[in-house]
Amino acid sequence: MEVAAVGSVNGMDDTQDGVTSREDADRTTFEAAIQQFVQSKGKVGDSGRYATDSKRLLERFEEFAADRGVEDVESISTRLLEGYAQHLDRRVQTREQQGKPHGISGATAHQYFARVRAWLEYLVKRDLLSENPAKSHHVEDELPDESLGTTDDGQQFWSPATRKQIVRWTDWYFDAALDDKQGWVTPADAARERALIATVAYSGARGAELFRDLDNDRRNGLRWRDVDLDAGTLSVLGKSQDIEEAPLLDAGRTRLADHYRRQNPRDEDWPVWVTRHPPSLYAGARILDGVDEDDDRFTPDTVLDVYREHGGTPPALSIGGARRILREHSDASGLVGSDGEHLKLHGARRGLGDELYTHDAEAAQEALRHQSIETTHKSYRDRDGERVRERAQEILNGE
Repeated sequence: MEVAAVGSVNGMDDTQDGVTSREDADRTTFEAAIQQFVQSKGKVGDSGRYATDSKRLLERFEEFAADRGVEDVESISTRLLEGYAQHLDRRVQTREQQGKPHGISGATAHQYFARVRAWLEYLVKRDLLSENPAKSHHVEDELPDESLGTTDDGQQFWSPATRKQIVRWTDWYFDAALDDKQGWVTPADAARERALIATVAYSGARGAELFRDLDNDRRNGLRWRDVDLDAGTLSVLGKSQDIEEAPLLDAGRTRLADHYRRQNPRDEDWPVWVTRHPPSLYAGARILDGVDEDDDRFTPDTVLDVYREHGGTPPALSIGGARRILREHSDASGLVGSDGEHLKLHGARRGLGDELYTHDAEAAQEALRHQSIETTHKSYRDRDGERVRERAQEILNGE
């Protein structure tokens, strides 16, 4: 099978309402820029609701920025927007963990971000910003899935067939890399991505338990010391905030073992999935003892050699980065979840739990590490009616 490659302003008058051109942008306050945006939107015949909602949301964004030392328009950066997307993701995770009325839904997070992005695009058109930092690929990767934080109805599940097919797809992807006919990926990187998807598919672990949360020091990504390949278990920081043992089934264990051999980590503190984000890797390497700023190995292909030589540990792949990898393989393979959308991290956990629940509710509880069987029943019993209908229809069709 041939495998597809994965991953691979108009200027205006700027003197109105206290807003100046980019040459004087250091004097352009958030307040002035927000006010002009709101006034422009207030002219639209929407009874003023869009303008009112925008003002309230952008003022909250202004507070977020001020807390991080950003007080003028010119200082708005991709880094700030990444932080804002991560902030929204944390609010969604709060909803996921504590339920309503805590936090916000993934859909609401995307609405908030879209409003900020629209404001920044307005600033670009007013020549107050050279580009819109909210449109950065890395920023969008940090946003939560839109389906999170809602009711369980309609949330994504991976079917058993989808789980097998996406892992089989990554096997083909890896084989193509071994054939050395695809210059866009090395065998080591293909093995890394294959192991990532197989682990997500066959462990029932949450994304936050496997990958790095950029704003939570305790969730710094799975390390090799947390992996027992012989026993087939992962030690993860669970929802309980305690260390828990997650099972890693054979399909995930064998592919993770192959990734381990190819990665050849320096020690057990090495992340299972090292980030491929060059700025993050370079920043971490530069602060290692004895590193020469002029070292010519500050390239994507050789920067890990600097970490190995100087005894450093590179940063782990972020949750957003893992989502991007999964989305790219979903798009390239054409596989989607039960909701018809690209495959998502949480869909793997729910799909595995759903399949186990149909055979043994207690096995599903233990695999997903629910505190009580009632939690497992609550998560999957609402699908029993669908299963009963399907079984009854099969019986009638056989008459």
